[in-house]
Amino acid sequence: MDAGTVSEQAVFAEELRILKAAKADVAKGRTPEPHEFEQLTRHYEKLLKTTMKLSRISDIQGRTLKEREQELKAAHSELQHVEQLRRQLISDISHELRTPITSVQGYVKAFLDDVIPPDESYLKMIYQKLLTISDLISDLFQLSTLKANQLRFHFNPVPVALWFSALQGKYALEAARCGVELTVGPDIGVDAGTGASPERAHIVVDSLRIEQVVTNFVDNALKFTPHGGSVRITGRLTAEPPDAAPPIEHAGERKPPLWFTLAVEDTGPGIPAEELPRIFDRFYRGGHSAARGVQGTGLGLAIAKEIVAQHGGRIGAVSAAGAGSRFLFAVPAFHDAADADGNTPDFDTDRSKLFST
Repeated sequence: MDAGTVSEQAVFAEELRILKAAKADVAKGRTPEPHEFEQLTRHYEKLLKTTMKLSRISDIQGRTLKEREQELKAAHSELQHVEQLRRQLISDISHELRTPITSVQGYVKAFLDDVIPPDESYLKMIYQKLLTISDLISDLFQLSTLKANQLRFHFNPVPVALWFSALQGKYALEAARCGVELTVGPDIGVDAGTGASPERAHIVVDSLRIEQVVTNFVDNALKFTPHGGSVRITGRLTAEPPDAAPPIEHAGERKPPLWFTLAVEDTGPGIPAEELPRIFDRFYRGGHSAARGVQGTGLGLAIAKEIVAQHGGRIGAVSAAGAGSRFLFAVPAFHDAADADGNTPDFDTDRSKLFST
């Protein structure tokens, strides 16, 4: 007799006794007394209720086990994702740092062997390469933490009109230094039928991170726009995101009441059609960058994409060779401060829950 049988007999000892007595009566051909039928019925009802409770408990435990199984699968998948990112980061660091480090080693060895004098021009060259290495490591770390969801965001409701109007002053000096005319707005456009007011509308963003995206767009536009050209920043409130900014795979697809789209348009050489689909990939620097001698790590747009994804937004670009470029991103927007405040996530809130349906 196993433990399960002993346990069952202990729980249903009285029921088993009555059942055994009933079987004995049937075997002898004796008809049970009415009170015996009543007793048997009462215990049978008890058995049914106990069975139903056990069935419900079993269902609950089954669902709990399935939920735990799904959680374990999700955790395993996340661990695999983190491990893949770790390997990718190591691979990227090894690949991208090899050239500048080898170059620095070569110059230092030449100094030590008295092949070349350690004059100012060579030292400046080494210093610039070390700055490149530092920037690359910093960008790689940020991109890695973004992809692994390890970088915390501080989301707050921000009045979109006030935030947008402040952009002119942030980039005016750099534009003047580059000899490029920079214009902002002047006003935020609004699609008909949205019922939106730029003066009341709010976006829920991490201001520091989202400004990093704008800065990347503007810096790129200034780098590629020739002296005497122009860069324009525009904003628009719409009911739907622009077609030029397709959904980001892991940004969440919940529908907000409004979208705010910021676009940076330049009069530079444009991007060839064959390069456009890859511009948000890490380390991708198209032929137009090399041709113009533009410096960079090739990570800025990849970082911008991850930041916009964390905001539940979209990012994209429109360009053609010889026709300038237009980079844009769209983030959820709300009609007023109260609506935005009700959709401000905590630090640990999943990015797909940035706004209610």
